[in-house]
Amino acid sequence: MKVILTGSTGFIGSEILAQAIDRPFITSIICITRRALPEPISGNPKVKVIILKDFTSYPPEVLSQLSGAEACIWALGLPSTSSQTTEIEYTLTAATTFSQHLAPDLKSKGEKFRFVYLSGMLANRDASKKLWFLQEKRTMKGTIENGLLELEQKEESNIEIIIARPGGVLPKATIVPDLLVGLTKSIKVDELAAFLVMSCTAKKEGERTLENDAVRKAGRLALVLWSSAE
Repeated sequence: MKVILTGSTGFIGSEILAQAIDRPFITSIICITRRALPEPISGNPKVKVIILKDFTSYPPEVLSQLSGAEACIWALGLPSTSSQTTEIEYTLTAATTFSQHLAPDLKSKGEKFRFVYLSGMLANRDASKKLWFLQEKRTMKGTIENGLLELEQKEESNIEIIIARPGGVLPKATIVPDLLVGLTKSIKVDELAAFLVMSCTAKKEGERTLENDAVRKAGRLALVLWSSAE
C-alpha cells in the first residue's frame, strides 16, 4: 500500500512515519513536507520526500509522484503564527485534490481512497456555538471536519474520511501511569500513531469519528497485534 503522510517532521508525524516504515503492509510512504527529512529516514527505500512550499497547489509533477496512493494521513501542524483559515485551506485543498486525482483509480477496484485526519478533542462543528475556551482552535478543527465530511458525501468523490480526536499527546516513554493517562483523556504518541497507520487499511464499520478513548484502545490493540506477529 502506498500512503501519503504530512507532518512527518513533527512530534506525532515522526512517530507515524517510523511505524509506517515498520509495517509490512505499507510498501511506500510519500512524505509531503516543507523541509527535508533527516538521515537516515530520508534514505529509507520505502520513503519518498516531496518538498512542497505551497500546500494550496498540487502541480502535475507532484500529482504524478502521488499516483497509486490509496490513503493519506493528514497530521500537518502549522506554526502558531499561521492563520486559522490557512489550516482549513491546506487540509480541504489536499482532500479535494486527492479525491479528484487519486480516488477515481480505486473505484474500478471497488475501493475508496482513505483520508485519515488528525483532529483534536472537543472539536466544534457548530460555528455559531459560543465556547468557554479555545473557541478559535476548536471551531477551526470542526470546520475542517465538516468540510471533509461534505466531500465524503459527494457521489463522485470516492473518498472515505476517518477522524481521530485525541486529547493530550504524551511521549511513548512517559512516566505517567497508564491509569492516569486514561483518566486525563491523554494518549501516548505511539498509540495515536498506531491508530492512524492502522486506519489506512483496516475496515472501519460504523462511526468513523473517534474520540480519545476509542483511538487509544484501538491503537493499543494494534501495537499488541503487530508485536505478536513479529
